[in-house]
Amino acid sequence: MTGKHNPAGKEGFSDLMELKRYIAIKNSQVNYYQATPLYRKNPDESYTMYKPAGMRIGKMRVAEGRMPQLYFDQKDRVMAVRELQREFHQHLERDIKKGNDQGVKDTVCRLVEETLAEPRTGTIEVLPDTVDRLIWGYSNRPELAKTLAEIAFKDYSTTVHSVNVMALTIGFCFHCKYSVPKTRMYALSALLHDVGKTELPESVLHVDRLLTDEEFEIFKQHTALGADIINGNNEINDPVVVRAAMEHHERLDGSGYPAGKRTLSPVGQLVGLVDCYELLTTEYRNYRAAERPINVLKLLKKEAEQKKFSQELLKQFSFSLVK
Repeated sequence: MTGKHNPAGKEGFSDLMELKRYIAIKNSQVNYYQATPLYRKNPDESYTMYKPAGMRIGKMRVAEGRMPQLYFDQKDRVMAVRELQREFHQHLERDIKKGNDQGVKDTVCRLVEETLAEPRTGTIEVLPDTVDRLIWGYSNRPELAKTLAEIAFKDYSTTVHSVNVMALTIGFCFHCKYSVPKTRMYALSALLHDVGKTELPESVLHVDRLLTDEEFEIFKQHTALGADIINGNNEINDPVVVRAAMEHHERLDGSGYPAGKRTLSPVGQLVGLVDCYELLTTEYRNYRAAERPINVLKLLKKEAEQKKFSQELLKQFSFSLVK
């Protein structure tokens, strides 16, 4: 063990910044890191290097629990997340080949959660590769792609919601026989439609009640925040992905937000529809019980008749759920 890192000061702002500098990792994932140095925390709140760059902690040591809580340095965040992503992609490929849909969803949710923790750092650049693996993996059994959305998670979150919306979107694209490039772009758009929520305050994002008018105004900012995050990444700043982030709460009758638009892109309409369906068919903490899919489709049919959604789009989406 080498390289003790001491706080810049014993009190005040310097200590706080030092504590924020190191990010805890999950013990089950420590053997995923090879290029990334890992650190342990000392009793005096300083940090000591536990594993230098270029080494990997053995699985036996991990299994036996013979390790302290480990951390990586904030400056190594992108490298650390990319190492995690490589490992997750290997797990993903194995689970797809085995037909282990629960394993696929577990891995995708873990990968997306880690990736979206700091989306402006460049870590989201790997997500197109994740989407590609899912599309190719399920292309020979397209009817099963949507089953990923039906696999329940005890802790429903923005991550799980985004993965569900992506899975339903892939199923829709398979049903409509879209090209692989178009399916890929729509799936990525669905996965990132709520990325702006990563920059909303917890007090607005995690409440078990209706938002106040003031809170709702803050909440609505996630559309523009998401578009800004996507535009700031050269690997994924396609206009299609940006429009999904900006338009998924807009409605064809002008009743949506943030702009009250009446002319929407195809991806904005689709992701908005799938977003509504997924939210209403999923239980949300103690605040909202899950509705039966047939009841949600009836509700969406009424909204389509009111010109909020395209009736033809809803018809094809409904078919994609049963075929």
